[in-house]
Amino acid sequence: MSEAVVGEKRVAVAFSGGLDSTVVAKCAMREVEVVACTGFSAGSGDATKAKEAAAALGLGLVETRLTPVNVAEGLAGIDLPFQPTLMDKSLWVLYSLVARSARDSGARVMLLGQLADELFGGYAKYAEAVRVQGAEAARTMMDMDVREYVGRGRLRDVAACGRWVEPRFPFEGRQVMELASSMPVSFKIRDGVRKAVLRRAAAVLGIPEGLAGTAKKAAQYSSGVQKLVAGSPF
Repeated sequence: MSEAVVGEKRVAVAFSGGLDSTVVAKCAMREVEVVACTGFSAGSGDATKAKEAAAALGLGLVETRLTPVNVAEGLAGIDLPFQPTLMDKSLWVLYSLVARSARDSGARVMLLGQLADELFGGYAKYAEAVRVQGAEAARTMMDMDVREYVGRGRLRDVAACGRWVEPRFPFEGRQVMELASSMPVSFKIRDGVRKAVLRRAAAVLGIPEGLAGTAKKAAQYSSGVQKLVAGSPF
């Protein structure tokens, strides 16, 4: 985490209230002032979850309400070196709008929790691979997904945020990557529980059990942004 916040006194965290963003925020709070920044549409899961998690951590929360109008503005600004999928468009809009709010809050840097799932076994397909094919099959799948994110998803997320703040990714720090690479799959997926070691780390950090045990749901769904993007004429 020190690598991600070096040179800063105040940083924003892209915050959903889920395991990854709460771990990032809790670690960053040890070294710098942190403001949690979230984006959600009316009635989405993140609307309540982010508020409750920020309150539990004692963090200020900057909320960005996603609407057809600002989603359309976000879509108009997409600039990528590849043809974006619906997921790419949705995440671009979400991170772009949240990054703008982060800048308006006075932060120059925003931390994102990307790669936590790929490194620590967060997706259901990894647990299924362990069950059906064994640990090495799951490890191979995770390694492939890390490479795919670096080659595509990271380009999207950096471009979406970069107009407003400098995005940094604590989970891609050298020490974190080396630790994840050396760790047995059984530490990551244990008795069907995904990201088991990260959940344990959250408990050690003092994150309330209810937050550490939050079920995984992709940001494009939990924030409600993908539904708005799919319904946009842009």
